Amino acid sequence: MTGSGFSERAWEQGYRAAVARAFGTVPYYREMWAETGARQEEPAPTPVTRLEAVLARLYPLGAPYERRREEPGWLGEPDELFEALRLTGEYRGERPLFEVRRALLDWRRIGRARYHVVLSADAEVADPEIRAAGLRALHAAREPALLGDPGQIAGLPDRPGRARLLLRVPLTDLDTHEHGHVVHDGHLGYLGGRHRGCGQVHVNWRRVHVRQTPAGPLFTLLRRRRPTLVGISVPGTAHLALERCRRHGTPVLAAREAVTS
Repeated sequence: MTGSGFSERAWEQGYRAAVARAFGTVPYYREMWAETGARQEEPAPTPVTRLEAVLARLYPLGAPYERRREEPGWLGEPDELFEALRLTGEYRGERPLFEVRRALLDWRRIGRARYHVVLSADAEVADPEIRAAGLRALHAAREPALLGDPGQIAGLPDRPGRARLLLRVPLTDLDTHEHGHVVHDGHLGYLGGRHRGCGQVHVNWRRVHVRQTPAGPLFTLLRRRRPTLVGISVPGTAHLALERCRRHGTPVLAAREAVTS
């Protein structure tokens, strides 16, 4: 999956299409033109920390946000997680995936495998049996894959030794972890993974565009419409640079001081 079909030109065209949709149909981005009184080619960067405050304005005019009927806007889709896992080179989809989370999630499958939630130690539950049921399913699985934040996994009682551990780490910690992890942000979702073969942090370019700026990378979700997220900045990532993997030829993120190309 890592290098198949990537085209720099097509990637940029996908980004330009996402920008055009945002300016044309999404109130938050349309307001940027109104505020400046002029047409803009690029949206002003939006800090990820501001997304909660402007959530309702990030939905297209034809499919507005309905608070009482909406799921949380940041859940994403199972395929986003599956593709990020594939980018690590350590998950092929045969193993059932158990993800440690603070809340249950109504997903059933990821790729060809079953998907399960194991509630973390700090999850608030009305019935302790809910947490116990997830742990029982994990122990009963033959060859499970276990995904979670390092602290969450460490906090699990008596996890099975046969589980394949995969870490979920934020963009701010990419240079502190080796292979076997997916890159995640609480609002942007699963953005990519560090490949075990080349050691590079690969961006899931099919779903995520990265635009380099002097202040750091800006992230655009190419397929997600509700909410529409274009030109999002993440605090603590100014040291990251967009590069190209020499082995796979696809976009990667690397610490600026580590870039040698």
